[in-house]
Amino acid sequence: MARILGLFPSALNAAHGGMSANAFYRETQSLGLGGRRSEVLQLFKIAKGIVSRSGEEPFKDVHGTPVASELAAWPVRSATGIAQTVALTYRDRTTGQIKQTWWRTVTPAGISREAAIAAAIDAYSDHAESYDQDIIGAVHTSAYRLSPESEWNG
Repeated sequence: MARILGLFPSALNAAHGGMSANAFYRETQSLGLGGRRSEVLQLFKIAKGIVSRSGEEPFKDVHGTPVASELAAWPVRSATGIAQTVALTYRDRTTGQIKQTWWRTVTPAGISREAAIAAAIDAYSDHAESYDQDIIGAVHTSAYRLSPESEWNG
């Protein structure tokens, strides 16, 4: 299991580059990095899903803050601000399954991707310990500008 902990960024890059899951597994084995085949393939599947849903967001400058003027609007009842989502990938120590959950933060002007990721890990770490889980990785997947419905309905 220990070997799989460092593979999340590599899995994201491989998925982004169009590599297949089997090719990624073979590459990790040839470099002496891979864990069990089932774990590597589960991790790659999650990475592929993140890349397909999030486009280039996981690869943007982690120190940068999403800029409201560049973000798509998300209609809500009354809130305003910037909503940012982080995907957390974890391994259940009991079953060995690799799973994913999301954490979202809303701030008036947005925070750096790095701060959003750190906040997500911090918020989830107590839960992970209580439920016997290892956090494998976290990545910033999206940011939206919250816009009240009244602006949409005119």
